[in-house]
Amino acid sequence: MAKHRALLAHRNAILLVVTPSAQRNVRSLVLRVQKFVHILPCSLRCDKLLGCGHQCPSICGEDCPDRMFCQICAAPEVLESMADFVDCTTYQQIDLAENPVMVPHCGHVITKSSLDGHMAMSKFYEMSDDSNIKGVITSLEPFSVDDLKACPICRYPLRNIHRYNRIIKRGLIDEATKRFIVWANASFIPLEAQLNEQEVALSITKASLDRLMRQPPESDDPTLIELSQSRRIQIRKFSELAGLRPRYAEALIVRSHVQRFLRKVTEAEQPYGKVYRMVQDVRRATGEVVDFAAQGNILRVRERLLASALLLRCDLMLLSDFVKVYQDLNRQNSSNYRWPKGTLTMDLTQNRKDCEELAADAALQGQPMQEIEARVYFARFVTLERAAADASTSNVQELVELARQQLETAKTLCSRSANTKTMLKEVEAVEKELRESTFYTAITNDEKRAVYAAMATDFGGTGHWYYCREGHLFTVGECGMPMETSVCPQCGAPVGGRNHQAVEGVKPADDMDAQFGRLGI
Repeated sequence: MAKHRALLAHRNAILLVVTPSAQRNVRSLVLRVQKFVHILPCSLRCDKLLGCGHQCPSICGEDCPDRMFCQICAAPEVLESMADFVDCTTYQQIDLAENPVMVPHCGHVITKSSLDGHMAMSKFYEMSDDSNIKGVITSLEPFSVDDLKACPICRYPLRNIHRYNRIIKRGLIDEATKRFIVWANASFIPLEAQLNEQEVALSITKASLDRLMRQPPESDDPTLIELSQSRRIQIRKFSELAGLRPRYAEALIVRSHVQRFLRKVTEAEQPYGKVYRMVQDVRRATGEVVDFAAQGNILRVRERLLASALLLRCDLMLLSDFVKVYQDLNRQNSSNYRWPKGTLTMDLTQNRKDCEELAADAALQGQPMQEIEARVYFARFVTLERAAADASTSNVQELVELARQQLETAKTLCSRSANTKTMLKEVEAVEKELRESTFYTAITNDEKRAVYAAMATDFGGTGHWYYCREGHLFTVGECGMPMETSVCPQCGAPVGGRNHQAVEGVKPADDMDAQFGRLGI
């Protein structure tokens, strides 16, 4: 029994946590628990003895309670306390061989059958006819823990009861994921606003270029400026040119903030992803095959798609501004400025590939807004390449045709909902750029910005939470019951309802409502 209990404790440690120190502890335990990863909670009475010499009244695998809870030696107030809420029997009336008890830190004595019912064990484990656990249910839905259960008498946490560790840890992961959703949506809007400010600032700033023109040239030799490879390398090349560091200093700070946000919202950095990665390590050490994708339905991808699209937009802004600056200065043909006088060549193959990957990912995840953005950015990178290309370059027209195809697909997507229609203005502007051989006309899309702001507000913790038929979360304010119809801001599916009746396919996210009260947001 002691070995069984120790192994249970090791297993619980593995499933528990996400901190770096916990990750190191997990790896050190791998070899010691290889053969015991799937141990199920035991339902038999513990065979250890209490300090008084009588048998422990609790379950195998649990910490033995103090001898003051011995069914033979306990004080009358303990023996006469209600222990079974199904049969309404007191502690002294319980047959411990059939129905052992557990004692949370709060000191209440509660039978196994009562606590199992309270914790909804049948939702997480396969139960036998005699209420013993015979297997684990692995096909749990995201946010399947309706509430973080506590002592049914005093609401004290049950985190010292090893039998329910799987349920409690899953609830904690769900709660951490909901915190992540709120934080990510609240963080995106300021980043998008900062990028808008930089677009405006670069479009109206001329003073830094005037100062640049009055500086003596570093060299009279022509210099070839070649922008290719990754977007990061491209931006580093031109931002380090003489005189341009001050111009792009603030914009590059914003870009670093977007990059940091993107790293934080990747699936691997989300609460569930961190825990799952640790479990993967343990199972991989045992030779067990683990399919991460099959378990990934709780992971949030929309935030990563938003951040990826924002970073593409930032890089497009910087590249476009540099091309304009380069062309303007070279057009003046002055020998009194400190500037390379060579040829600018651009190969934005990687940029276009990044756009295609984002569009495919967004389509797979049912996020049409980000798919449209990715296709628009693909076309805009093509207009940049064309602006810097030699007239004899053979593949320019091929790229332009690919850009038109991307825009046609984007226009089709724009018709899916009222929110996606806000992107039509951008699509048509880029179509005009392709026709007129221009590039990157700054577009103020207040409608799109309002959609993103509304999404962030939707995840502010107010109102009641619902899922659309595609599984996207949204909230209903006021009384929290639907009184009007609308469309999902992410996929365009019908949401809302009339007279407190939700439209077909919409279901309440009761788990979200139940837990947001404790998030402190």
